[in-house]
Amino acid sequence: MNATKISLLTLVVLFAGIIAALIISNSAGWLFNTPTLVHTPFSKHSNLLVLMYHDICQDPPEDAERIAIATTAQKLATDIDTLLELGYKPIALEDYYLGLAEAEQKYFVISFDDGYVGVHDLAYPVLQEKQVPACVFFNTGMEIYDTFLSYGQLWHMQKSGLIKVYSHLEYHINATEMSAEELQDSLETSMTKLRRFLWEENKFLAYPYGAYNRETYRVAEEYGVQLQLVQKMRFRAPDVLVRVNVPFDADMKKLVKKAIHN
Repeated sequence: MNATKISLLTLVVLFAGIIAALIISNSAGWLFNTPTLVHTPFSKHSNLLVLMYHDICQDPPEDAERIAIATTAQKLATDIDTLLELGYKPIALEDYYLGLAEAEQKYFVISFDDGYVGVHDLAYPVLQEKQVPACVFFNTGMEIYDTFLSYGQLWHMQKSGLIKVYSHLEYHINATEMSAEELQDSLETSMTKLRRFLWEENKFLAYPYGAYNRETYRVAEEYGVQLQLVQKMRFRAPDVLVRVNVPFDADMKKLVKKAIHN
């Protein structure tokens, strides 16, 4: 083999090594046309608004308790239109977690707590029409009740690619009133059911009542929860996001001005 061939072989080996290193370091996105991450997960640009809905009903709620946790499909559609007019873009929670967002863009996430059947029957058509992603934080022990979603309905929504389903624990119990063992068992039961029935490993958690503390945070983190959603920031952590509840009588323009942005 002459010197020219040896030099060419050396260059080929060297180039292959460089490419391998780039792939391993996840820096070769331009070679494979993968998305460029503008910022790493949880870099705090205060550009993310996480909205929390519960039940979706046919008729406007009337009493104060229902007004706080229920809204109509028409009001949901109006809320989304207002957010778009204000310059917000919808984003899936998982995409934001992965860093698939532009640093200067404002985003909103739609989330539904508990798992009421109205999410499938009334909210889902609105989300499909507007092509807005959303997530359901599901109490996995509630599927036996008619007013709550079945796993078939969750599967139907999830397979569209618009909806993701995450844990809201097994039952709607304040996590801060549970022992570490009880919380771990609830997480394990909830996550196992979601994995078994929906065929996905979705390790995001929204606390019932938004209630958490350092102990629940530790238990969830040690279990492997990747993202913990709360309603009030008790302490700063890179994997904690704050949500804002959207009652039926909320003016979205006013709510946006006051709401915590992550």
